[in-house]
Amino acid sequence: MSFVVAVAGPIGGGKTALVQGLVAQLGDACAIHMDHYERMTREPVESVVRWAERGADFDELPVPGLAEHLRRTKEEAASKYIVFETQFGRAHRETGPLIDLLLWIDVPLEVALARKLKAFCAEALRDGREQAARERLAWLEGYLAGYLGLVRRLLLVQAERVRPLADLVLDGGADPEALVRRAREYVVRRLR
Repeated sequence: MSFVVAVAGPIGGGKTALVQGLVAQLGDACAIHMDHYERMTREPVESVVRWAERGADFDELPVPGLAEHLRRTKEEAASKYIVFETQFGRAHRETGPLIDLLLWIDVPLEVALARKLKAFCAEALRDGREQAARERLAWLEGYLAGYLGLVRRLLLVQAERVRPLADLVLDGGADPEALVRRAREYVVRRLR
């Protein structure tokens, strides 16, 4: 049976980079990303607002097939480790019990937002087409409006519910290579 190492943290916190780094450093590892399964970000914003007003129950969010895939991979995978990128860690009823070790990336929300915006701007600049730049700026305006009106509040809820369940809290402001090294050392030590 594979050992599931979950990585959680805010949007822009460095989850994907840590997952990729851990997969490379652990060697005998594969990755599963919750983002490939979630459907909430495709919902109208009013639907997300209603969900938040009802208490933002993580178990209400549709992630079809995720728990089954994680469970099957844990039981049948040839890899020693599964590095699972998740927003909800152990606070999600279906996937939480499958997590053997939870890492939380702690980063100030303004730093996480700045990282997200920087990545978005770099992507827009690579495109080079004026029309694409206008479309991306329009999207960015909507994203920031949503961030101020809802997303920041949800990130605070996430930190309140997920962070306390972590086995290790990592400093998201650390050098990315040092962060991966620290996480890897912790994972290997825990398996001894």
